Amino acid sequence: MDWAFGAPTLGEIEKRLHHLDAPWAAAALAVLEAASPQSLEITHALLARGRQYTLRECLAIELALTRTTIRTPDFLEGVRAALVDKDRSPHWQRASHGGRTLQS
Repeated sequence: MDWAFGAPTLGEIEKRLHHLDAPWAAAALAVLEAASPQSLEITHALLARGRQYTLRECLAIELALTRTTIRTPDFLEGVRAALVDKDRSPHWQRASHGGRTLQS
């Protein structure tokens, strides 16, 4: 698990999960593939950089990102899929995901 999720990019994490022949790795891949690529990139960046900041700084950064992110098409699409239409089938915009382009 440390080897897979310790990769420096989301694309590398995905490659490592594909390489592992374990049910938990397949389940993790399914979750990653269903999630908003934008949210994955933001979360990965926050986790990678958070070690160098205090808790107060991390929370301030997250608040600023939240204020920006809630105005993006992917956030609105997620709300539509989960709360408005309740179809649980979001159509994410194309986004770079560790060197490859995803579209759900």
